[in-house]
Amino acid sequence: MAELVALVLSLAVFIQQPSSPQAADAVSWPIPGVERPGDGVTSPILIHETKPNYTGEAMRARVQGLVVMECVVEVDGSVGPVRVTRSLDPVYGLDDAAVRTLKQWRFRPGMKDGAPVRVALIVEMSFTLGRDAGVRPADPALNPGTTAPVAWPDAFTESPRTGVASTTTWRVDSIETSIVNVRFAYPSNWSALKSAEADRLLTLYSESPLGTRTLSISQPGASPLVLDKPLQQATLDAFVLGASRAAGLPANLHVVKSGQVLRPGGLWLWFEMTASSIEPRTAPAALADRIRTDYDGMRLWTFTTAVSGKSVSVFCAVMHRANSTEADKEQEIGLAGFEFGEILRRISIEPR
Repeated sequence: MAELVALVLSLAVFIQQPSSPQAADAVSWPIPGVERPGDGVTSPILIHETKPNYTGEAMRARVQGLVVMECVVEVDGSVGPVRVTRSLDPVYGLDDAAVRTLKQWRFRPGMKDGAPVRVALIVEMSFTLGRDAGVRPADPALNPGTTAPVAWPDAFTESPRTGVASTTTWRVDSIETSIVNVRFAYPSNWSALKSAEADRLLTLYSESPLGTRTLSISQPGASPLVLDKPLQQATLDAFVLGASRAAGLPANLHVVKSGQVLRPGGLWLWFEMTASSIEPRTAPAALADRIRTDYDGMRLWTFTTAVSGKSVSVFCAVMHRANSTEADKEQEIGLAGFEFGEILRRISIEPR
């Protein structure tokens, strides 16, 4: 049992560990003496740009998405210090490619009281396979569009799939933090481990002959969105892209679907991922070897909501036993998805 607890915690760290941008100038931000647009300071105007290039490794790994950077536009219009504020790919070189490209841009400098000044600017640079990558200054306004469908992930059915037994006995518990009260319930054949860490509140886990199921509840920080009503598709897509890349996901973990679903008092945003193998980057060597040997890929769902301006996230994962057949994996996903859905439907989150 001790080994299982350690395995679950190492997986939770693996899922939630944020990446630290590798492409950044070695300066302390914010930089003294650098202005920001507004209050009499005009924004720099882009007059020359170059497009970023994919690295071969990133293309083969099919990495796509946004690199978000903060840069300083100097008084001569050149780009000075740059830091990555939202990483896309610190492994295959797209973060570095974005920084190198941005350094080649030229601007008409920002002005204050009729004189050029150093101005900080946020820039998004997109890498998209199949068409040219795009670049643009970040626009905080939400793009208009169609409201995204409101639905649970396919596996989170309200009744168990054929051949999947339903768990009818539930335990009820709660967690209190300085921000929220979380009331939850879980199947009696699962185990619960409350955490003393500030961000990770709880880990639930269960083993079966077909795999290991884990569900963790975290309180990671400020929410970028107000989640009180369904979002437009463009906003949901942008959130999923930013959240999945900011988490520093390895190349073998792919987002396959996303959506949103109502909860009492708010909204869950979710995205589903799959991996053909598990790389426990933060686990001790012996435990990492066991994970690689005993498990053969996983399915992962991430749910995020907002309470009083703060994010609350739920991470649901199924780790498949080594040598599992596709039928075995589908059966385990069916059981896990039903129980994950029931746990999520029973979660009540209230502000303190």
